[in-house]
Amino acid sequence: MIINNPTNLDFETLAKENLTQSFNLLFKVYEGYVEFNEFTDEVSLDDIWEHNKGTLRTTLILLHQAIESLMKAAVCETSPLLLLDKPKKDWPTLPNSEDKEFDSLYTIGGESLLNTFCAVTTSIEINQELIDFIEEIRQKRNTAIHGTNVKDITPKYILTNILKVFTYWFGKDSWNHELKANLLNNPLFGYYDSDYEEAISYKYLDFISSIITKKGMVNYVSFDMKGRQYYCPTCKYKIEKDYGQLGSKWAFLYPNKPTSSSIKCLNCNVTLKVTRNSCQYEDCKGNVLYNDLDNTGEIICLTCYETQEPE
Repeated sequence: MIINNPTNLDFETLAKENLTQSFNLLFKVYEGYVEFNEFTDEVSLDDIWEHNKGTLRTTLILLHQAIESLMKAAVCETSPLLLLDKPKKDWPTLPNSEDKEFDSLYTIGGESLLNTFCAVTTSIEINQELIDFIEEIRQKRNTAIHGTNVKDITPKYILTNILKVFTYWFGKDSWNHELKANLLNNPLFGYYDSDYEEAISYKYLDFISSIITKKGMVNYVSFDMKGRQYYCPTCKYKIEKDYGQLGSKWAFLYPNKPTSSSIKCLNCNVTLKVTRNSCQYEDCKGNVLYNDLDNTGEIICLTCYETQEPE
């Protein structure tokens, strides 16, 4: 018999791991550059990416493996046996046949996997655009492995497609939830400071925004990011209570309307009540204030983060 057959969840988990690892490899290169930003007048980020062409190849390979795993997950919803690259007459399925682990058998790949994926019933919408995308990634992956030309395999290309795959298969914001979960599930999480370590994921958003721009993120988040960005008091407190400064703004009016009385943070997902009054500081045009009753007890402008004097 064929034993220990994989499930669609097994392949989905593998795909998420590959996508997360691909992202983290890119992020580590970027983070290393930012941490030594005193040298950026002499060394450009483009020079750093050129130096890390091998990392770009690896991230593309992981992206391709993730897509293959997601196709296999879809096939498994019908039957994992459709993944076997072996004539059915040779399957060890007869009553007296020797047990074989599924993982010990050859499985299909490339065009055969794509054709099988298109043949099964799945919740994923399979159309020509998706097929062209899968084929494009496969061809670029082949170039990365067998060729030397990686000029069009850029961090922006890979990062955009990581978000695209997450969103197509699991929905908007799924990439953010998965990256956050990977951070929180690290066995070392909390040994330094759990509040700080939880909020530090804002760096992922800074990284994505710097590479594909805020506008480029719109298709992959459920937030309305067309509006102004505000400081998140929760993230601010967790980062700044002991360890430094947070200059990033990832909170948005929720909903994005002139009269909204709430903000929601893309980083920590918290929703907070705010008041709509003009900031007291002349140089600030902000009109979103927050009464920080839980931490400082101060009324703060979320545009400039200056404390407001009691009226």
